[in-house]
Amino acid sequence: MTDASTFALTGSRDKLTGEVFFPPRAFSVDGALRALEEVQLSTTGVLYSFAVVGDTTYGLIDLPDGVRLQAELAPGDPVIGNAYRLIGDENGWSFQGA
Repeated sequence: MTDASTFALTGSRDKLTGEVFFPPRAFSVDGALRALEEVQLSTTGVLYSFAVVGDTTYGLIDLPDGVRLQAELAPGDPVIGNAYRLIGDENGWSFQGA
């Protein structure tokens, strides 16, 4: 895995409302079928919550863009409220404590 300097998340933003989505959407959610613009999302966020399922830990990460992601967390002891950063490559991604 590499840090997010070579890997990023792409989302979409509604120019009218400013709402940001991940995964990206093609059209607005209000039924107007307004085209959304592609945006690069922040690669750091704050751990909101987490759950352990078997040997895998999943977390809810709040990005400063206004998006809450559910993502696999890298091995370690998760701490709610701590900063996490995106790590990944072409095979997948996760968040690790910053």
